[in-house]
Amino acid sequence: MEFLILIVLGVIGAACVVGGIVGYRKSESTKAKVISAAAIAAGVVMWAILLLVIPASFSTGSLEG
Repeated sequence: MEFLILIVLGVIGAACVVGGIVGYRKSESTKAKVISAAAIAAGVVMWAILLLVIPASFSTGSLEG
């Protein structure tokens, strides 16, 4: 179940970053640029959380000698 949450977090984070970049470049009003910049920041934070939560290694061995 946790893996599914991480996948959803990664997809939504990437969508926020890409959508924010497109929105920022296409908008002319300041309000739209601020919302787009906030979406980019939220997406970057989602990916930072994702990178911190995913384990770098995983072992299932026992310590019995």
